[in-house]
Amino acid sequence: MRALAASRYGALNELRIVDLPVPDPGPREVRIRVHATALNPADYKVLTGTMKFLHARNFPLIAGYDFSGTIEALGTDSEPWKAGDDVFGFLPYSPGNRRGAFAEFLISRTDEMALKPPGVSHIVAAAAATPGVTALQALRNLGHLPDRDGQVLVTGVSGGVGSLAVGVARRLGAGVTAVGSGRGLEIARKHGAERLIDRKTQDVRASVEGPFDVIFDAAATSRWSQWNSLIKPGGAFVSTLPSLPFAVDYLASVFTSTRARAVLVKPRAADLRLLGEWLATGLEVTLDSTIPLAEVPEGLARLQRGEVTGRVAVDVRA
Repeated sequence: MRALAASRYGALNELRIVDLPVPDPGPREVRIRVHATALNPADYKVLTGTMKFLHARNFPLIAGYDFSGTIEALGTDSEPWKAGDDVFGFLPYSPGNRRGAFAEFLISRTDEMALKPPGVSHIVAAAAATPGVTALQALRNLGHLPDRDGQVLVTGVSGGVGSLAVGVARRLGAGVTAVGSGRGLEIARKHGAERLIDRKTQDVRASVEGPFDVIFDAAATSRWSQWNSLIKPGGAFVSTLPSLPFAVDYLASVFTSTRARAVLVKPRAADLRLLGEWLATGLEVTLDSTIPLAEVPEGLARLQRGEVTGRVAVDVRA
């Protein structure tokens, strides 16, 4: 099979298209012919060696987490899946993940994917997988967002997670205040944000009308200690990136009425099914661009430089 792989940790421009054996599924696994994938910050962090723990340290290393494609072969105990099913999801962000989506085929566990809705393209399904489930697990599971009438503040609405988090929060019945700039704010308004704050022209803290049930720091640029006074009792500050300052805030929050949490997204079939239902009924994904597999190194470099709004999808068949 054709795959984009790294022979060592290093520069993104050292990635090469290689020919590797087609993998065989084991028990409770299926082999998927990949139609589309999408780029995540985790990809360049793994490939450059910054966050090696997000992938097994095996070479040639195939990165890529999100996928949408068609089941081609099944391992044992893989019911109720069958060959020909169109599915989508993402691979685990863990050292147990020895495979990647920057390839014509991948292996997925049967409980870490969902059927792709018929009216949703492979490109959109792949682009939605990680950020959609990240937002869902952050807001619902960690933020304990109320069933209705909740209030959410989302930072970094130009990014892949932040741009989709606005729509996810709205689907969970919450009102949304979006913090961003430029096209990101236009996207947030389109996705249903009720209040927009331009971080480049406004004093963000002075412009915010809290309190909030959840402050979702999708941009991972803030701290619980900066926002605690604007969080409702029992509410939460949720970040996408654990760090030493976050650990300090986490410990401090134990002694208050609010919580500091970091979302470590997991590929759960039930969450992917819910995301699929939302995509089929109008939840939108902002696509920055769609590129062929050979252009992934350039796409990752753009993502690393902060030049991407929304998601960069990859048409693996191109």
